[in-house]
Amino acid sequence: MDFLRFLFSKKFLKHLLLATGIFAVLVWLTLQSLAFYTHHNDYLIVPDFRGLDLQNIRDNPDFTFYHFSVIDSLFDPDKPKGSVLTQDPFPGSKVKKDRTIYLTITSFVPEKTTMPDLRDLTLRQAQSMIESAGLKLGKLQYIRSFDEDAVQNQFFKGRVIRPGASIDKGSVITLTVGMGAKAAEAAADSVEEITR
Repeated sequence: MDFLRFLFSKKFLKHLLLATGIFAVLVWLTLQSLAFYTHHNDYLIVPDFRGLDLQNIRDNPDFTFYHFSVIDSLFDPDKPKGSVLTQDPFPGSKVKKDRTIYLTITSFVPEKTTMPDLRDLTLRQAQSMIESAGLKLGKLQYIRSFDEDAVQNQFFKGRVIRPGASIDKGSVITLTVGMGAKAAEAAADSVEEITR
């Protein structure tokens, strides 16, 4: 009975309100200090760095709030060397100041590949092997040969390139291809008619 009387006494209620008030103030101060420490609602919108040159990004004063880390490089002959291919976080993401942006850029040095042996293969087979090696098919030069549509030789920058040679990916390969016996005979007949 005395305990119930104490719970409803003015002295207990006054101390309870005082303790509740102090607790509320402490919670509020803790939340405010956390918000200040973590920069709550203080974020930046990540720009789109794709296609930009890495050195220009690092030198740009608008991007000083970010740190940049190159995590990978891929060779792409169609893109400028050192340009950004992908980024993480993505453009438009909300991040805190001094966030690290992870970049994949185009390589300054082309990847190497091994030149396949295309001689005596059909043109279709040779084209498939060229693409799978990361090379590009250039001009086709047809020459007299009994092997119709068969590769006679392979060239890089005007010189014969031997199978197994190390070559830059994306290099253009020129092929000489046989016209076949009938095509060679037809060409010879037309030459005879012209000379008559």
